[in-house]
Amino acid sequence: MRLLASTDLALRVLILLGAEAPDRHVSVEQLARRLGDVSRHHLHKIVQDLAALDAVRTLRGAAGGVRLAQPPAGIRLGTLVRALEADQAIVACFRLDGGDCTLAPTCRLRGMLGRARESFFQSLDAQTLADCLPVPG
Repeated sequence: MRLLASTDLALRVLILLGAEAPDRHVSVEQLARRLGDVSRHHLHKIVQDLAALDAVRTLRGAAGGVRLAQPPAGIRLGTLVRALEADQAIVACFRLDGGDCTLAPTCRLRGMLGRARESFFQSLDAQTLADCLPVPG
């Protein structure tokens, strides 16, 4: 399964916040620089998506920025990835409009891929952001 670049970036934002700034606000500009000069506009959209999922909180103003909305152990990866990837079809027949597959009436692949996708998400359900953070040492 391949994740959207925006989902990958969202996960990296959370890892960065959890590892380097768990108790303070970080500006989107600082995050963009720290993540390799990512577009601030694109990153702002991702931060909004994470805020809507209650993974981060944002604060406007000079002392504002982004911070985790809850402890890393409370942020389930499966929940986040499911939500961030909700509109993504892994193959044409998974699209909301059913795609244009002429094999759909007899094809058994869709069921196999659906089970594999659910297994992927269930595996992530067992993991939290805390599991992604560097081990103190």
